[in-house]
Amino acid sequence: MKKFLLFSIFIMFVSYFFAQKSPIKFGKPSMEEMTKNIYEIDSTAPAIILYNYGYFNNQNFLFTHLMRIKILKKEGYSWANRTFNTGSAANIRAKTFNLIDGKIVAEKLSNKSIFKERIYNNYYITKISMPNVKVGSVIDIEVTYSWIPLFWYFQETIPMLHSELIMENTDYFTFSKNYYGYVAFKVIKPHRWVTVNVPAFQEEPYMLPINNYLAHFEYELSSIHFPGQLVYNIATTWNNVNKTLDEIPVFGEALRGNKSFFKSMAESIKTKSTVKTDWIKAAVDTIKTMNWNGEKRLLLTSEAGLKYYFKKGTGNSAEINLSLIHLLKALDFEVYPVILKTRNKGVLSKNNAVLNKLNYVLAYVKINGKFYLIDGTDHLAPYYILPEECLNGEGRISSLDTSAWIKLSNNYKYRKQAFYILSLNPEDMSLNGTVNFSYKDYAAYNFRKSYAEDGNMENYLSRLSKNFNGVTINSDSLINLKDVYKPVQENADIEIQNQCFQTDSIVYINALPDRLTVNPFKQKDRKYPITFLYPKEFKTTVILNVPNNYQAFSIPKSVRMKLPDNDGSFTLMVIVQGNRITLKYKLLINKTFFLQKEYQNLKTFYQYIIDKTSEPLIFKVL
Repeated sequence: MKKFLLFSIFIMFVSYFFAQKSPIKFGKPSMEEMTKNIYEIDSTAPAIILYNYGYFNNQNFLFTHLMRIKILKKEGYSWANRTFNTGSAANIRAKTFNLIDGKIVAEKLSNKSIFKERIYNNYYITKISMPNVKVGSVIDIEVTYSWIPLFWYFQETIPMLHSELIMENTDYFTFSKNYYGYVAFKVIKPHRWVTVNVPAFQEEPYMLPINNYLAHFEYELSSIHFPGQLVYNIATTWNNVNKTLDEIPVFGEALRGNKSFFKSMAESIKTKSTVKTDWIKAAVDTIKTMNWNGEKRLLLTSEAGLKYYFKKGTGNSAEINLSLIHLLKALDFEVYPVILKTRNKGVLSKNNAVLNKLNYVLAYVKINGKFYLIDGTDHLAPYYILPEECLNGEGRISSLDTSAWIKLSNNYKYRKQAFYILSLNPEDMSLNGTVNFSYKDYAAYNFRKSYAEDGNMENYLSRLSKNFNGVTINSDSLINLKDVYKPVQENADIEIQNQCFQTDSIVYINALPDRLTVNPFKQKDRKYPITFLYPKEFKTTVILNVPNNYQAFSIPKSVRMKLPDNDGSFTLMVIVQGNRITLKYKLLINKTFFLQKEYQNLKTFYQYIIDKTSEPLIFKVL
């Protein structure tokens, strides 16, 4: 920690000056840039990045980021409100340029429109809101700070005409970088990278957060070279990362402190049961008396210690989950911290070790011979269900004794079952009856989260009515809503309109209320892999009673279809027994990651399901 402090002091005293010219000059947009309103790369773009230039000066350790943006439509106004993540406090100057009476008029960014915040350690956020932005405005922004860039983007959700990064080597520290994205460079040199005319990133259904696909570098400080001293390795390897975390007070030392405090908690838990799974539940419930403040963090906010945050009753994800690890150790479980990046931060690279990009920690505990990942932040989940933001590739055990990659999943599915008993009313062609839903694992977790957001049954039913046109819910009851270790059961009396139609003596009935009606895979081709959060299982049974004078005329055939390697399957069974028809529908998605080359199979699979379940039951009225 002393070396970190010395290095920070050294950085603070460097002089601020430019050592190299950028391809554009701040505050000097051309008349062509002011007047041009249509760009061939994308005529529909709401805004466009004309230049994105970054330069790291190895003489003064100063990074300069210069950006020029053109606003083309009102929808592009959001690009006038920018957020910059930096490794030290940033200095910002910016101007908005408008063309008035044929002249370029500039308006400076006011200090009142600059908002700076230190999040934790050497991580700062600076937000700005540019003045007097109109359609046709050009915005220049210059950000300078004493550190390497945490990120550098060569692609955004609007077109980028020119992005250039220059990173000079320094004798004082080394850094690593990870590249994410699918964009080719126009220039690749040892310390310079350039892209030109990069189209706007287009989202596709079932993707990871876009940060996994936007073309960008992520930089990480690997080691510090102090003159006349040994090299201090911070994150040159994953073992270095483990060593660094073990030595700092807000992680490793926190796990070694307050032993008697957590030991007394453990002894209290042990007196109530001798069953290990009961201990786990009790430990998680004990830690969940702390309220999560919503912050996803790897480290404690301060060196106050875990006892302080537990007694405080609130904390970030690290303060909660490190407390959980400490308590599980006190209960004599074999348990390790697993460090990771959440989904919005991108997938963790195995090749290049990182530290500053990590933003979460989970407990990895051995229970009856099997290891589970456990999180203590969410009151709506059982201990074996991970938050969705943690389902992100692999994490790394952080221990001096053990180091391994761990799949960020406990292999639980999204499981939903429905059982309908419906009768057709020939007077108004409505379907009336009951339905029982069973929500298990991630389906139960998502149901509880949605219901918590609704707040009460009235708001919940109001949301359902808006989402399911033609369905009237006459009564509804929920079972096991608060017991997170049991499936949520829902029982409702319903009336369904607009699913039955009569033409002369022929009646058409769509008897699957929960059927898939829109194919999420519409594009001709797929640019990026398809990623589901978890495997999925949907089962629906419908028992349909029709009047005695209805004679089956055309009934869909029972079918079964599989994706290659049994990656998914669809089954539909239709059984006719007099005036009672039973339909059994089952859809399984067995894996979570599909390559682009598998896209056409998945697209065809979904379309087949839509087409098959849209086939009506056809009856003749006698």
